[in-house]
Amino acid sequence: MNTNQPSFKKLLEAMKRLSNEVNDHEICKRLENLILTSKEDLNMLVVNSLLEKPLDFEPKEIPEPYTQYVKHFIYMVKRNEKQGVNKHIYIPDTPEPPNIKKPSGERKKKIESSTIVISSGIKPKT
Repeated sequence: MNTNQPSFKKLLEAMKRLSNEVNDHEICKRLENLILTSKEDLNMLVVNSLLEKPLDFEPKEIPEPYTQYVKHFIYMVKRNEKQGVNKHIYIPDTPEPPNIKKPSGERKKKIESSTIVISSGIKPKT
């Protein structure tokens, strides 16, 4: 896969995590082949929106021929919810600032015990 296509990679990884039938794996392989021949990437904001709230996502926001893969992704989410399979779909991108020392030892324990990590950043406990 082209390394300059992070949005495709992110969608494909999410689909692979949800795959639990032979049909799912075949569709992932087809998407991977399509990605290999594609010269462009999907819009990262649109892909993040799909991964964050797949049940509220409108597949028409993704250009053809990828719409059918997005529809199958949404189907997999719905199917897994009905089956009670609770797989984590979305892992938010939280890039770490460069040249920042990570706390170690006792200081790290103190920091971990006094903060709550949420998807939008770090928030002090109340």
